Amino acid sequence: MIAQLENLLHSREADSDGIYGGMPMVCTAQSAEIELRERVAAECYDNYLAALSASHSIPVMDHEVDRFLATIPRGGLILDVGGCWGWHWRRIAQTRPDVGVLIVDFVRSNLPHARNVLGSLVGHQVGLMHADATALPFTIDENFAGFDGIWTVQTFQHIPDFGKAVSEACRVLKSGGVFANYSLNVQPHIRWLRRLLGRGYLTKGWVEGSFWLARASDDQKESIAATFGSTVSERWSEILYSPELRFTAPGRPGSVFGKLDALLSNNAGFLGWFARQRSFHCQKP
Repeated sequence: MIAQLENLLHSREADSDGIYGGMPMVCTAQSAEIELRERVAAECYDNYLAALSASHSIPVMDHEVDRFLATIPRGGLILDVGGCWGWHWRRIAQTRPDVGVLIVDFVRSNLPHARNVLGSLVGHQVGLMHADATALPFTIDENFAGFDGIWTVQTFQHIPDFGKAVSEACRVLKSGGVFANYSLNVQPHIRWLRRLLGRGYLTKGWVEGSFWLARASDDQKESIAATFGSTVSERWSEILYSPELRFTAPGRPGSVFGKLDALLSNNAGFLGWFARQRSFHCQKP
């Protein structure tokens, strides 16, 4: 196992399936969401990437992962908060064999799927843990200085106490470490189209009986900046890919449109009006 990951996990007990337990869950406000996601996790998949491409662009996010990994020091350790099936890290043995990743998710049933996707990476470069983003089970002391990077995709947008999740991420991140948070963007053209068709478009609030959703906003950016005491940059991604318009072909592995979409991702606001994702990035001083 990668040294930093082994050091972090050596005193913890894993269950028979290799999944580590964190502290007791405290996200009681999300109990309905947990039930929903447990039902989804009960499904079986012959082709995980095909299933994923219906809701995420694989070429775009592979590109974003590579950008993120370029900021991680040699031998570094990444915390993926809400990593679910862990698919972002399936290429890590080829791209960064020196880096370890710990995936935490508050839906335990997601993590066996991560084992299926990642195979032998689990227990070597990748660890799996059932834990809560608002109460991360890590103590920063002389034995553990913190993570070198925190990566989270479409997770913090579902946490009602966004500030608490950001605070926990900051607490367990090393000085000099990097933070990346991807959330759904507010897309004016999609909002206009849905309202034209008499359908709602939720920017911030509860989906009744289901989950909380808060799309990326300037308020979130300011919260991250205040918590980390750092300048926050932003990126726009998944510009061509649009499940809302039933245009998911760019999300498939190897898609030429997907590769073009990855190149269109930008940090200057160009085409941000169309982007499905808006992400915030900073470095802890």
